[in-house]
Amino acid sequence: MKTKLPVKPLLKGVWHNQHNSEIQLEIDQTGKISGSFITGVMTQGHRSETFPLTGFAGGDVFAFCVDFSKHGCMTTWVGQIIDPASKRFHANWQMIADVYQKEDLEWKSTWVGQDVFDAGPRETEVSNHKAPASHPMYSSII
Repeated sequence: MKTKLPVKPLLKGVWHNQHNSEIQLEIDQTGKISGSFITGVMTQGHRSETFPLTGFAGGDVFAFCVDFSKHGCMTTWVGQIIDPASKRFHANWQMIADVYQKEDLEWKSTWVGQDVFDAGPRETEVSNHKAPASHPMYSSII
């Protein structure tokens, strides 16, 4: 049986995902997460941008949200560290876009997916990854 380690010290630091986006996480004694999200997907002439990140960690689970409201959306990730030795975690994300109270667009406003984050900084400034990313730089939402 594996020894259960709390997520707080494991999650703290710099991580990058398959889209070459980077998160920087700080976690206080209460489990509150703060940090930043740096986009890594280059599309439509956009370069990397940095956005605020906040969330919570407890036990071996965590959740955080990134405020992309300047682009009309927000994204949350929920995850769990299963194998601390792998220096990797999987997190499901849900992005919701502002549809400006237009009911006929409501079905388009929610995207879901999964990211895989590896410990350490991203390798390059931007990526041309083709799968839907968890942030608005991938493509026009609405």
